[in-house]
Amino acid sequence: MKAVLFLFGALAMNAMAADMTEIDYLDQEPEQAAYVSRILVQGDLLRMDYGHDAEDFILYDRHAGRVWLVAHGERRITGIPALPMKQVATIAAWPQGWNISLERQSSGANALNQARLNDQLCAEFKSAPILKDETRMLRDFRRALAGNQAVAWNGTPQGLRQPCTLLLDVRQAGLEYQQGLPLAIRYWDGRSRVYQNHATRAAQPTLFELPAAYQRFVLGAATGQQARQPTAAPAR
Repeated sequence: MKAVLFLFGALAMNAMAADMTEIDYLDQEPEQAAYVSRILVQGDLLRMDYGHDAEDFILYDRHAGRVWLVAHGERRITGIPALPMKQVATIAAWPQGWNISLERQSSGANALNQARLNDQLCAEFKSAPILKDETRMLRDFRRALAGNQAVAWNGTPQGLRQPCTLLLDVRQAGLEYQQGLPLAIRYWDGRSRVYQNHATRAAQPTLFELPAAYQRFVLGAATGQQARQPTAAPAR
C-alpha cells in the first residue's frame, strides 16, 4: 500500500510541474557529422531525443528506477532497470592494480576536469555550476545504465575491452556530471559533446508518456536476458 501511495505521489508531483528545462548539446562521433541532442527534464523524468517530439526517445524515470527506450517504428519499448552502484560493482569486478586519477583545474567561473585510468586520458570536460538539479538527473541517468553496462563489459572478449569504458560507464558512471553541467566533453575515443543552450519551457507531460499500446520488454540487468511484459502495462 505504501508503495502504491509513493507511486501516485511521484506521478502527481511530475504532473504538477509547471515548467520543464530543455538543454541542447551538439554531439559528434569520430568522422561523423555533428548532431543535436535534446534533453528535457520535468520533475523526476528525463527525456533524450534529437530535437523532434515525434521521434524515438529515451525516458529515464528516477522514481521508478528505470530507463525506457521507445522505438516508434517497431512499436516497442525496452526497459533497463537501475541497480544500486554497490551491486554494479559486484557484477563487473575492478581489475587489481588499475589506478584512477581525477584532476580538477579552475578556469574562471568554470572548471576543467580530467579523468585518467593507468595514465590514459579517458575524459576531459569543462563544467559550470548551473542547473544543479538537471545535472544531478543526468548523473543519475548515467548511473541507472551502469548495471546493464557492467553486463556488457563481462560479455566483451578480453582483447576487445576498453579500460575507459569500465571507468566511465560502470565504476564511475556519471562522472562527467558530478562537477556541474558540462559545457564541453572530449572522450578518449574521439567522441565529443558541446553545450549549445538551455531554456525553461512550459511543461509538456505528453512528451514524457510511454505509448500504452506498444510491446514492452525489460532487460534483466543481472543476466542480460529479456523478460516480456503485457502490452497493457500502464504507461509511465
